[in-house]
Amino acid sequence: MTFKIFLIRISVCFILSLLIGLERQYRHRMVGLRTNVLVSLGAFMFMIVTYGINTNDESRIAAQIVSGIGFLGAGVILRDGSKIKGLNTAATLWCVAAIGVLTSSGMLKEACVGTFFVLLSNIILRILSIKIMDYVKLNQMELCTIRIECDKNGEDNVRQNLYTYLDSKNLTLQSLEKNEITKELVKLKAIIITMQPIYILEQKNSRNLELIYYKSILTNSSQVF
Repeated sequence: MTFKIFLIRISVCFILSLLIGLERQYRHRMVGLRTNVLVSLGAFMFMIVTYGINTNDESRIAAQIVSGIGFLGAGVILRDGSKIKGLNTAATLWCVAAIGVLTSSGMLKEACVGTFFVLLSNIILRILSIKIMDYVKLNQMELCTIRIECDKNGEDNVRQNLYTYLDSKNLTLQSLEKNEITKELVKLKAIIITMQPIYILEQKNSRNLELIYYKSILTNSSQVF
């Protein structure tokens, strides 16, 4: 491989990963412009080594890149209560690494097409998914309120019990507010997204959550318990 070909391929790799990174940076994702470019360039340079040493098994390096990016992607996946964040970011990192592999292999047209579809997924499909979720929330989902009274010393235990309960019922926590009633007593207010009415939980001590009764609040309602 001549140095001219190397410059052309790495330049294309840089530009394509830059386009994806710009979209991520514009949306203020945890992995933005520089990280996407560096991941793609790293995959490119690892793969280009196989062409410089004239090996007959380039797939070995590509396989190691795939597994390595898997570990890197796992680092950006976070759990926030019952929600999981970062899956799309991890998948995007995987894609930019693939673009680096394609460009290093001389498949520049294929890399351009791949970049187009990655951007299409992150832009167009994002808008489509938001519209679908809005439709589902409007027609099927309801918001329910859970109010919990507990001692300040037992607040952490109460929160953990609440998260465990929501996970067991496959419920989504929209928000969780805390208000102090007295110096020793606090009230937690959780807004839950559900497909059906759920039981309201009341916390009378720091040990157990008791199921009292149920009542649902519609999305467009301001009613509270």
